Amino acid sequence: MKFLKLHRNGAIWTLTLHRPEVYNALNAGLIHEIREVAEAAQIDDEVRVLVITGEGKAFCSGADLKSGVSDPNLGNVLISTYNPMITALRSLNKPVIGAINGVAAGAGCSLALACDYIIAHEDAYFSELFVQIGLAMDAGSTAFLMQSVGYHRAFDLATTGRKVGAKEAKEIGLVAEVVSGSEWEGKVHEVALAFSKKATLAISLMKRSLQRAYNQDLAATLASEAEEQTILGQSEDFAEGVMAFMQKRAPHFKGK
Repeated sequence: MKFLKLHRNGAIWTLTLHRPEVYNALNAGLIHEIREVAEAAQIDDEVRVLVITGEGKAFCSGADLKSGVSDPNLGNVLISTYNPMITALRSLNKPVIGAINGVAAGAGCSLALACDYIIAHEDAYFSELFVQIGLAMDAGSTAFLMQSVGYHRAFDLATTGRKVGAKEAKEIGLVAEVVSGSEWEGKVHEVALAFSKKATLAISLMKRSLQRAYNQDLAATLASEAEEQTILGQSEDFAEGVMAFMQKRAPHFKGK
């Protein structure tokens, strides 16, 4: 990998954006590598959780505008690069943890919000700064903001592009946890390890159902839940979960 670092630690893969000289701005190469890692994790049964973070002071400052645009039709750029990357992450059959260590702006904010569970460093902040360069939100932020904070607050963040600090981000529902600097690395590992021991198959199906439910009516949601439970009710993890409950011990899930 040229633009990111990939650290494999058993069931945990940690993907670190590695362009610190430009605050981990997204170019075509980095976008392709993020997608490549997500697709590799999708088919590797040993992987149970994917962590995404950034090198240096930033998580991701958004699109690398200084490198220029390969196609003046920005819709084509999204279709060929950003959209497949976001789709690969959202459809990944394992939990994706966003460890937001610094600024997450523009498409970098979209990348952060594409994660399933978001931990923010106390110094991190988020900004949908598209409006500041005359663009609408892209790379999924239109949906992700609405899902997280509702229409009126999403409209505020989208049309002002203002900075949202880690504390406010937790208060409004953008992130799950805010962590101090001294506890940062330990907490990220703790959360990743906890997810790696959970029932991965169940999480993957819940992830899919939650995304479907946002655009479904109640009847469709109920049908989707029944479909998922049909699969999970026959899984090894369910049998282990019930046995562990009966024996009053911690379950040992395998993601099968």
